[in-house]
Amino acid sequence: MIPQEPVVFLATDQENDYYLYRQALYEACPTAVLYFFGRKDELVQGLQNTVFPLPSLLILDWKMADRQGYALLNQLRQTPAWQAIPVVIMDSDPPSVDQQKCREAGYEIVLPPEKTYENLVERLRGLAHALIL
Repeated sequence: MIPQEPVVFLATDQENDYYLYRQALYEACPTAVLYFFGRKDELVQGLQNTVFPLPSLLILDWKMADRQGYALLNQLRQTPAWQAIPVVIMDSDPPSVDQQKCREAGYEIVLPPEKTYENLVERLRGLAHALIL
């Protein structure tokens, strides 16, 4: 069952992304609720905690400081309640992530960061329609 308000978790340690993503997601999908997590372990705690609803979409900044992306993807894949959460991995262009390891964990969407606000809005709108609406 799709929640009334889509819930998006954004895992990034770049605090300057918070405002940008909040504004862009509001423009792309005004009903979406956005939660930020600055570390991957905080994200796991957020997923485990009943304070937060399960997300409709998880956007993961691959370049986060603690660099435990593959372990996180495997943990998501091995936790039944989290298996249905679509994950989009944001990485550099060309990507530094091993896309084969991501596919093995069951996650294939790796995208470079958008360079303009307008493109970010369009990407988030597309992701919202394709993955959570």
